[in-house]
Amino acid sequence: MKEPVQPPNPRDAVTVVHWERKPRDEPAIKFVIFGVLGVVMGLILMFFLPAFRSFGALTLFSAVFAGLLTIPVIAAQRSFMRGVARRVNDTISEVTGNSGQGLSGRQLNRLIRSGEPWPLMVGGVPGLRLQVQRVLAREEDAPEKWRAVITAAAPRNGMSSFDRLLDAALNPKTGNRG
Repeated sequence: MKEPVQPPNPRDAVTVVHWERKPRDEPAIKFVIFGVLGVVMGLILMFFLPAFRSFGALTLFSAVFAGLLTIPVIAAQRSFMRGVARRVNDTISEVTGNSGQGLSGRQLNRLIRSGEPWPLMVGGVPGLRLQVQRVLAREEDAPEKWRAVITAAAPRNGMSSFDRLLDAALNPKTGNRG
């Protein structure tokens, strides 16, 4: 049975990274805008170039034009998300002492879409979760604000499990004494 995901309590949550994204910066929206611009440019070119005086040529020009202008937008978004993932990974390795628990940009995007927590181990003991949350904005056209949060999870096995987690965090060399 899967345990229900509860939103983090502000008392036991630490915000790792804040970032924001404007709704107009989505690649699909940019592609549509560049496509409309390509149609307008194609209609203007119809007057000067006889090759553009067909519907197929106009459609092909618009699609290629929009695709070529959208590629840098996609590359910039991927680069930005890799930077966010790198900052999150630096914090994860600092908190857990294990650099192997990092996220890729694709995994971070999946966490953004799903909102599910990512379990983190401290010295081999579970007890922390990473979760990506959207911060609600008051204005309608405001940028989307996001934050990555590390939360202390309630131990399943009672206080002894939490004591082992605390011991593993404070004394990483001695590890889990069981």
